Amino acid sequence: MSNTAFFAVLIVLILGILYVMKGSDNPPQTGIHQTPKEYIELIERKKAARRAVEQSLRQGEEKTRKALEEAEVQR
Repeated sequence: MSNTAFFAVLIVLILGILYVMKGSDNPPQTGIHQTPKEYIELIERKKAARRAVEQSLRQGEEKTRKALEEAEVQR
């Protein structure tokens, strides 16, 4: 009897987790049906996007620093 209750709770728990994952606004990007090649491509795209953001931040900081230096020189 207790084994049946355990498996029933386990199945309900697994189905609940799957339901929440499917219905969420931001589902996980790695799926069960993803091939290793697709996963590696996903990681490479994330890495490229992160590098692009970091580079744009560095460029923005450099422009800000130059503008502040020019403002100090003009004073």
